[in-house]
Amino acid sequence: MSISSHITTFHRFILLLLLSFIVIAVKADYYPAHCRVTTTLNVRSGPSTGYSKIGKLYKGNLIIIDSVFTNRSRQWGKTDYKGQTGYVATQYVEYLNPVEEEPAPAPSPVVNKGFSFTSFWGGIWNILAIIIIGIIIIVCLIYVGDILQFIITTSIYAGIGALITYILFGNGAIGAYIGGSIMPLTFLWIIIQNIGSHYGSFFVVIYYIVSFPVYFLNRLEHFLLAPWRYIFMTNWASDSIKPALRVIMNGFTVIMFIVTTPLRLLNAIIYNIFIHCITGIYDLFLEVLFPSDDREGGSDLWTWIYMLPHRVGYYTLWHFVLLVLESLIWTVVDIFIPALTFYHGTTLNACDIITRDPNRNKYLRNTSGWSSGNFMASSDHNCTWAGRGVYFAIQRGLAMAYSGDNRSGWGGDPVMIACRVSMGWVISYALMPDRVYNQTGGGGNHDEINKFADAHGYTMGEWRNPRGVWEYCLFDWKNGYNYPWRIRPIYVINIRKGLAQHISGGMQHWLFNKLVLQDILNSPRFICLLVFAVLAILWFVFYGWSYLWNEYLWYYFL
Repeated sequence: MSISSHITTFHRFILLLLLSFIVIAVKADYYPAHCRVTTTLNVRSGPSTGYSKIGKLYKGNLIIIDSVFTNRSRQWGKTDYKGQTGYVATQYVEYLNPVEEEPAPAPSPVVNKGFSFTSFWGGIWNILAIIIIGIIIIVCLIYVGDILQFIITTSIYAGIGALITYILFGNGAIGAYIGGSIMPLTFLWIIIQNIGSHYGSFFVVIYYIVSFPVYFLNRLEHFLLAPWRYIFMTNWASDSIKPALRVIMNGFTVIMFIVTTPLRLLNAIIYNIFIHCITGIYDLFLEVLFPSDDREGGSDLWTWIYMLPHRVGYYTLWHFVLLVLESLIWTVVDIFIPALTFYHGTTLNACDIITRDPNRNKYLRNTSGWSSGNFMASSDHNCTWAGRGVYFAIQRGLAMAYSGDNRSGWGGDPVMIACRVSMGWVISYALMPDRVYNQTGGGGNHDEINKFADAHGYTMGEWRNPRGVWEYCLFDWKNGYNYPWRIRPIYVINIRKGLAQHISGGMQHWLFNKLVLQDILNSPRFICLLVFAVLAILWFVFYGWSYLWNEYLWYYFL
């Protein structure tokens, strides 16, 4: 249902009231202005009663107030008093009219001195300006309905904003500016989305360039955690030495885990706090402007207006706080539990069910057998050739290639989900016994791979595919490793558009989920780790930040 269908006679009446309120609310904000004193009034040396008196004004005196200051809910006007700068309480003066600027001097007559390149190009530009103005007029005539709807909607938002901020803060101009900017920003967002629909590959290139520094840091951590993985790209070792090799590699993994702690902390801060919070705020802000739920104003203008305070409080306040808290907590957790950023290619419909919060998207519950809000291990025999689980790539190109392969039958644009994955113990397939290794591929018994991983405490397998790219399977034949705290989506790229995909209602929270909390509470060690993470965050907020700033940042950089 379009917005224009709601513009009735009654709505136009409301619009006129809102527009008149903008004029009333913003009128008194033009300074310098002529004012009349309404009672005997003290003139002070500063904008507060704590400043000394420098004189008095009397009822009927005319003064010019240059500007207004607010101090402890009282407004003070700056004026000139006998050559001194003085301040008076504006509640005792009557606003008359703004001071008119002196007219600019008339331009000197131009003497025509004959032909010149300056005058020639000036004439060309005048002709071009006339043509451009004519094109603009034609476009306006063609799209007059859309333009009027844009102006009306912008005026309504500006009026609502002026009304709210005038009631709360006594200044309608601020709200008018904020409200009036919503539609232009919305229009710009729609334009970018439309451009992405036609030039998605260009935006994908931009994404690669902009994200390269953080992508490089993640690949560097991936390499340093197990630089020996390139030795085991093929199944060359015999079964007799593989057990010893697995023990040795696990020992080296612990050593490299300790060595890479600073890099792991840096990546955790970048991906968990900055990237995840930015994309999360993007989703929540769009949910305020374009609600996906009809009950919150998704298809009705007046419901949109009525539910605006609810959406602001629910999305930009409540869920924003949860977003920041879980990001901080998991930054600390990633120091102790190894995690990397992996990429999963799929389709948009599947992505919606994987990443959305079912509590904020009621219709997703039990949709086509999916457990919405988390990844599910595939049961398709053709998709489990390396074991049952959830498949990832460390390189984005492979995930983008797989996203176009619609194996599950789900439709929609191809998308790539970037996830923080808590890996646990990772085993190279080349270090599995031959009887297990031979089960990989289209005709093998893939459950044997999961049984071996479960029996030896491995949660993830890695192998070098024929394209020369490392792939990973988070073993999960019982769907025990796919809760959001183990696979944590941080952003989604729509590959057709080359833009960040908006997740309606916002992504599922990593931590604040009933199933997640039950899973965590069953592990005493994980409870201790979470308690430590909370204490570390509290220490940093109340003590660590000031210590870091005073002892290091200020001393070395400032």
